[in-house]
Amino acid sequence: MSLSKKSFLVVAAIFSLGMVNAHANLLAECNVVASQINKSAPQAIDQVTTLTNALCFQEGPAVQLQYRNKLSVPAGSVNQAKLNSIRPQMVAAWCTDPTQRATLNQVNIQYHYSDGAGKYIGKIDISKTDCR
Repeated sequence: MSLSKKSFLVVAAIFSLGMVNAHANLLAECNVVASQINKSAPQAIDQVTTLTNALCFQEGPAVQLQYRNKLSVPAGSVNQAKLNSIRPQMVAAWCTDPTQRATLNQVNIQYHYSDGAGKYIGKIDISKTDCR
């Protein structure tokens, strides 16, 4: 359940600009990234996951880049516990891939999941503090 490599490259390229200009408004940059991602949405991520859109928001001092996903699965077959079970793999991907890590150093990542009817299932939060 991860974004395509193309989306990661777009995200990293835009956020790398923020590393050059430390005084840039990170939330505004994040909104540019979300807008770019949304141009290719909806996007099939795998057989059951569709990225419907991305958005950015400020949560305390941190900026969050949220990927909103729809799961095409039978009702009740995925819950927060199941999402928690895949979180370690997602954290490993964000922390070890240089392109993803560069983005994670700038913003926190949140995957938001709903079912086909739009009912909230759960979320996965990832931040640079998850990397060891």
